[in-house]
Amino acid sequence: MKSPTTTAKTSRRLGREDWVGAARKALVEWGIHDVKVDRLARLLRVSRGSFYWHFKRRSELLDALLTDWEARNYFEIAQVRARWARSAPDIATVIALWLSEDPNVLSFDMAVRAWARRAPEVAQSVRRIDRAWIELLQDYFERDGLPKDEAVVRARVSYFHQIGYWALDLEEEPGERLRLVPTYYEVLTGRKPSPELGRLLKEHAAAKPKRRAKNTVS
Repeated sequence: MKSPTTTAKTSRRLGREDWVGAARKALVEWGIHDVKVDRLARLLRVSRGSFYWHFKRRSELLDALLTDWEARNYFEIAQVRARWARSAPDIATVIALWLSEDPNVLSFDMAVRAWARRAPEVAQSVRRIDRAWIELLQDYFERDGLPKDEAVVRARVSYFHQIGYWALDLEEEPGERLRLVPTYYEVLTGRKPSPELGRLLKEHAAAKPKRRAKNTVS
């Protein structure tokens, strides 16, 4: 007898991550109200029994979906801090991370923020993540010698700029985006672009993006 996570059209058993992935896609495409068990089951072409093999109720799936979003952000912040522990901190590391974000990840971020406007617990999660990013940037500016108040303001402006860029859904040709990065760096930091920024931009230019960049900020 097949387990509830196996179907004739599926050659492997679906796991929790498959359901979280389907929920992520539904959230991005249709919004939180359409992240429903029946709809996800149709998307995955399995029975509802497959869902209940992994989750007791829909709320557990939503918790897992939000945890997935938070974990992605905390992982990226940890990557930056680990890099700064090995070498002199440079905001170019954060800029490079933002430049390399998958458009699907950016769409997920915007979808979670839309969800947060309807759910206080999600709004709390978003505030925690925003605070963690701003604290990271503030740490950089303070290490760069700025007084605390200026470090806080520059950190906020840099982060708000980034989130606003994504939220406006701007499109740029990759070459134009990269061309403007040094100007953004100078305006946001009050410093001339660092050699590290130049190195990272050369790496991105060598990657030769094949399509226009969407939801990405320099």
